[in-house]
Amino acid sequence: MKNRVEQLDGLRGIFAVLVIAHHHNAFKESILYNNFFVINASLFVDFFFVLSGFVIAFNYVDRIHSAGDFFTFLKKRFIRLFPLLFYTEVVFVIANLLGEHSPMKNVGGLGLTYYLYTSFDTLTFMGSSTVFGAWISNNYPSWSISAEMISYIVFGLVVLLLAKFKYGAFAVIGLASALFICSRGEYLLAYDYGYVRGLLCFALGIFTERILRKRNFQLSAFEIPFLLLMVAAMYIVHHWELNLWKLMFPFIFSVGIIIFASSTGIVTQILNSGPFQYLGKISYSIYLNHAIVLIFVNIILFRLLKLPETEMMFAISLTSSIGLTIFYSHFTYEFIEMRVGKFLRNNWG
Repeated sequence: MKNRVEQLDGLRGIFAVLVIAHHHNAFKESILYNNFFVINASLFVDFFFVLSGFVIAFNYVDRIHSAGDFFTFLKKRFIRLFPLLFYTEVVFVIANLLGEHSPMKNVGGLGLTYYLYTSFDTLTFMGSSTVFGAWISNNYPSWSISAEMISYIVFGLVVLLLAKFKYGAFAVIGLASALFICSRGEYLLAYDYGYVRGLLCFALGIFTERILRKRNFQLSAFEIPFLLLMVAAMYIVHHWELNLWKLMFPFIFSVGIIIFASSTGIVTQILNSGPFQYLGKISYSIYLNHAIVLIFVNIILFRLLKLPETEMMFAISLTSSIGLTIFYSHFTYEFIEMRVGKFLRNNWG
């Protein structure tokens, strides 16, 4: 398996854009939202978790041998996640405070205490936990960054402390996470216990990497059947309201990673093209930026300009939000993710 599987970056970029469509849910009766595919597009967050486990295992599963290695690993992950997380949280708090006493107001009566409390929650990576968590954060998609960081910590500790039994430990963590989700009767955990959902997916990503580590498959013929299977599964769980059956999606995404990491077919060629690779490169910015852009666009169109709430305007709202998010994310990727990240790497001894 080569060092970087570009087609998986392309998939990540597409799925990040589809999460925007899912969160364009202020208009729940619109055909653009009220369909099985977009309603369940939040499941693509699980793809991010599985892919993260895959990538982290590929790069670090045999490289953490001491406390120094562990803290170096966490420092690198912190530098990767925190600058954009901090920036987007500050933007949200400023926008909310400015909007409290203006026609642009989006949510009322929350006040500075709420904003500061939830910001503390987010910036300590507790937005998916029950320690400080169970509050909806200002930038509501950011709960998954908490789950991501918690998964990194658990991964590093297991590799460091249980080196000989690490895969057994990851299997136990994955199984325990699945059993906990079943006990709750709800798969789409987020602000409370979202880290459990993250750990399940992350553990599957680790085993996905183990399957691919020393094996070369040729699975191009399975590209389109996989995509059809994924869409069919989304339809089935939606149509029959099979909530806990959504537990199968991390496994489906794991299979998808195996297929696309072992493929040279037409879908892979498309995913390897420049536009999709660029979407993958800026996907973290797309994910953390899209909520503020959605709110801003809809306030401008439907509150300030008082445009009619028609399907045409909903389509304009969605496409404008996607386009502006990608445009905005170009700059946050360059100036926040890359430049601030480089500054921290160079100056954090």
